[in-house]
Amino acid sequence: MSQVSISSIEKAIAKIDGLNEEALDKKIETFTLQQENLVNYLLQAGLEYENEDLNMFSIYYFAIVMEAFIEEGLSLKEITEDAIDDFQEPFVLALDAIYQDEDYTPMQDLIEQHHLSQFMMNEIEAVDEDGEELEEETKTQLFIVSSSMIGLLNVAVVRS
Repeated sequence: MSQVSISSIEKAIAKIDGLNEEALDKKIETFTLQQENLVNYLLQAGLEYENEDLNMFSIYYFAIVMEAFIEEGLSLKEITEDAIDDFQEPFVLALDAIYQDEDYTPMQDLIEQHHLSQFMMNEIEAVDEDGEELEEETKTQLFIVSSSMIGLLNVAVVRS
C-alpha cells in the first residue's frame, strides 16, 4: 500500500494555498479533467444534501488531496463510474459501523490512507481564522464526501 505522507500533504497545502485565484482555477480544471467521474460524484453529493458550501469545500479539498498524491509521486488512473459503484457497498457498510457502533476501523481499512484521513478530520473540526467552525451538518457531509474521495483515489493508485 502506498501511503501519502504528512510531508506530501503539507507540500500540497502550501502549493494549493499559494496559488492565486486564476492559477487555482486552472489547477482544479486540470485535476477535474483527469478525474471527471470523481468530481461529478463529489458535486452530486452537494446537490443531494442541498448544500452549496459542501461543493466549495469538496472541490478545495479535492485539489489538496490530488496534489498530495502527486507530491508523493503516486500515479492515478482515471476513476470510472464502475469503480465508484463498486466502492459504494463497502463504503455504506463502513459508514454504518461508524453510526451504529462508533467504530471507525472499517472506514480506515477501506480508505487505507491514514494521514489523509487524519488531515481531513482535523480540517473538519478546525476553527478558521475568524473563529468560525463548520455547522454540524456540513461537518458530517464533508466527512462522508472526503472519505469516499480519498478511498476512491487510493483505489486509483497505479500499483506496479
